[in-house]
Amino acid sequence: MVPDSAVEEIVPESVVDMVPDSAVEEIVPDSVVDMEIVPDSDVDMVPDSAVEEMVSDSVVSLCPRCGTFHAGGVFSEECYQALRNARRCARCGLLHEDYDLPAKLFHCQEGFDCEIYIPNVDELVLRGNTIILPDHVTKRLQEHVDKMHEAKTAAREASNCFGKQ
Repeated sequence: MVPDSAVEEIVPESVVDMVPDSAVEEIVPDSVVDMEIVPDSDVDMVPDSAVEEMVSDSVVSLCPRCGTFHAGGVFSEECYQALRNARRCARCGLLHEDYDLPAKLFHCQEGFDCEIYIPNVDELVLRGNTIILPDHVTKRLQEHVDKMHEAKTAAREASNCFGKQ
C-alpha cells in the first residue's frame, strides 16, 4: 500500500479532497470477489491425445524392442521385466545372471551353472532369492574351491624364483 505522504507528493491535497471515497471504491476493487469470473467455456480443456496416451500405457501390445506382449510402452518397467523373464533358465526357472557373482566369489566358478548347484530341480529350496544348497552339493563345491586354491598356490610357487626347490 502506498503511504499517504507519497500520495500527497504526487497529487495535491486539493485534488484528493475533491474525489469522494465512493468513487475511489468503484474505480479500484478491494477484493477478488468484485472481479469478473471466466466462464467454463473459455477454459481450454486437455486435448484428447493426452488421454489416449494414458490409455495406451495400459493396453497390452507386441513390443518391438523385446518381442513380447506387455503394457507400458517400449522403455517401461513392464518391458524390462519381460526381457528379464525371457532370460530365465528352462531347467530351473532362475536367472543365472543373478547368481553369477556369488558363484565366482565364493566357489571359484566361471558363472552359475544350475546343473552343479541344483542337481535335482524338484528339491530346489529358496529363501527369498537365496538358494539353500544340499549338503552333498556344498561338500562338492568346497572340494572344488580347495583344488582351485591348491592350483593357485602351486602356480605361484612355480613362478616364484625364490620358491622351494
